Amino acid sequence: MKETDKKCVFIIPYYGDFNNYFSLFLKSCSLNPSYDWIIFTDNKRDSSYPDNVKIINLSFAEINKIACDKFGFDVCLNTPYKFCDYKPAYGFLFEEYISEYEYWGHCDCDVVFGDLERMLTPLLAGDYDKLFAAGHLTIYRNNPDNNRRFMKPYNNRLLYKEAYTTDKIFTFDEDYNGNDNVHSIFLQDGAKVCQEDMSMNPSIHHGKFVRAYYDEKVHNYVKEEYKKARYYWDNGKILRVHLNGNTLEKTEFLYIHLQMRKMRNKIKSMDSVIEILPDRFINVAGLPKSKKEFRSYSASFSYFYWVDVYKKKVRRKIKEIFKK
Repeated sequence: MKETDKKCVFIIPYYGDFNNYFSLFLKSCSLNPSYDWIIFTDNKRDSSYPDNVKIINLSFAEINKIACDKFGFDVCLNTPYKFCDYKPAYGFLFEEYISEYEYWGHCDCDVVFGDLERMLTPLLAGDYDKLFAAGHLTIYRNNPDNNRRFMKPYNNRLLYKEAYTTDKIFTFDEDYNGNDNVHSIFLQDGAKVCQEDMSMNPSIHHGKFVRAYYDEKVHNYVKEEYKKARYYWDNGKILRVHLNGNTLEKTEFLYIHLQMRKMRNKIKSMDSVIEILPDRFINVAGLPKSKKEFRSYSASFSYFYWVDVYKKKVRRKIKEIFKK
């Protein structure tokens, strides 16, 4: 890698309104200046973007045309949600935007980043072709062959063509049960892959924060034993503080992924410690330094998580009734 080259760029096509904690997402990007983000969007939100986040205004139709032209066949990309299957193809679809980088990756906007420089940069020196197996953040070495590896046959099937010619979600972007996905192709092709999961990914099946992490032995996500813990964004670090007997222990994560959680943004300042609760962000004076400050009685609350889940189900059911 040339000295002038940058380490890694994350590519995000995003259509629709950004979530209500997008400003925290951007702040967490800004504290990782060795990394860049490119967001393709039709969103005209008047927002102050950090220097390492570039906004490129493209319509959804223009993105669709890029995909059809690059692949040489009509793709199924009817809704923004279908982008999840196209994530492994971003290095191919947008290669003219990323030529200066050694690595590119994809990530979601419902994440808050921790200290990428400390936790991720050493891994990028490991000569990997692919890092991680999750759809919410995966990184690829940026070269023409690797960017096209997703198009290689897997057990005599062209999975990318199957994924890109159906409007159903194919789950092509992440390893799930070890079959029919881009991770399977890389493993079968003998690529050098880092499969360690460094994220805090709360299970959507629990109101409280129960970590679901990728286990390469089963090619699937497994749930960590629940820890009575509190989670923080502290000066660019994602930290878990949990009680082990009478002792407070601290764990650092690469990022936290808040999939399908309605988060209430109660942040008044980005310059103080932010506690991440199951349904909201709040400012706090600092990390707990004692069992008393930890407030164990409230650490296991799920707050309004299940209320939000059931309200969403009711709204979906009402829409189905009116469609009929």
